[in-house]
Amino acid sequence: MALCSALMTIFTIKMGTAKQAINQGRSPVIIDNTNTQAWEMKPYVEMAIGKGYRVEFHEPETWWKFDPEELEKRNKHGVSRTKIAQMLDRYEYQMSISIVMNSVEPAHKSTQRPPPIEEGQRWGGPLGSHNHICVTYNH
Repeated sequence: MALCSALMTIFTIKMGTAKQAINQGRSPVIIDNTNTQAWEMKPYVEMAIGKGYRVEFHEPETWWKFDPEELEKRNKHGVSRTKIAQMLDRYEYQMSISIVMNSVEPAHKSTQRPPPIEEGQRWGGPLGSHNHICVTYNH
């Protein structure tokens, strides 16, 4: 049984190359993406399960994982604090394969952005804001 660790060859990828890595039987395949809701992870999980991989969900263990101000300082993509707070507001906790596989992309009833998060909203909980999906091939 393979475990995701820094000691193994790690492939950090997005959807386009995830399929290629999975089809090549690479293990582990780590998909490092800002998945805030289960439906966003579903294509990766479907690919992995379809090819016989074991799927694990990992989250960062940082003190700042729910701190929009600190996340704004540390992100390399120029994502604003307001946008980060909105992402944290829709974050789904306690991820599992069954939750992901039963998830459905929401119907977008409006193209308007949700109202900004009120100042002072606090974040907490046992999980982080940046999911890592790790798939390992069971030989």
